[in-house]
Amino acid sequence: MDEDDHSSLDAENAIWLTSMIREELDLWGPLKEVSAIRGWGRHPRILLHDLNGLFGHAVLDRLGSSIELRTVVLDPRIRGQGRSHELVEQAISRWYQDALLHRVSPPLEPSSRRPLISWTRSAGLAAAYHRAGFYLVQSERRWSRLWLFRSTLATLPLRLQISIVLNRMLRGISMLFQDPVRIGHQIRHLREYHLFIFDPKSSLQMPSRAHPMSEMTAVTGRQLIEIEDSQVQAFVNWDATEEG
Repeated sequence: MDEDDHSSLDAENAIWLTSMIREELDLWGPLKEVSAIRGWGRHPRILLHDLNGLFGHAVLDRLGSSIELRTVVLDPRIRGQGRSHELVEQAISRWYQDALLHRVSPPLEPSSRRPLISWTRSAGLAAAYHRAGFYLVQSERRWSRLWLFRSTLATLPLRLQISIVLNRMLRGISMLFQDPVRIGHQIRHLREYHLFIFDPKSSLQMPSRAHPMSEMTAVTGRQLIEIEDSQVQAFVNWDATEEG
């Protein structure tokens, strides 16, 4: 593939990505094709293609002492086919093997892996996360909140909390000028975004993918399938939130 072909493919991918971001107000990413193309090499990302072109995208971004999996999106034409599991598994594989992502020299030792974290309010994506080995973080009362209210963010190390707050403040300022509707949407639904963490000491698992509707049922709590006892109540609470 020559340089012109690469440029053409980058342009097609950028058009697809920006169109998905414009439609999905929960996402964060470039709204202009030029910005998308410029950002291809800035952050490690997963791009999934089929004969019809790009259909899946995810970014792995350093966030303080962690790696954030963000801008996870699938083309509407393939949703409901279980392809989100493939996208998440590819992202975990990259996180597991890429020493540069963790800012260390190869080979990558297990102790050097930063935790992989992600937020979502999508039950379908949450199903893919759970299937891949993420766990749903439950809100707790901690001293950093003076034990006044429960928070999932408070369960993280203090330095990481500060990094996340600063990151979201900068992101919010950017959205305020570029896309005020998006930041308004995300603020309104702030309590609906659930935090998932993949333990850096976990072994790499690539489970077989179940039917997507089975996974959806598991996450929404209507039929808890293969969910550890410690996570059952968390998913039931998710279900109550979704229905309430």
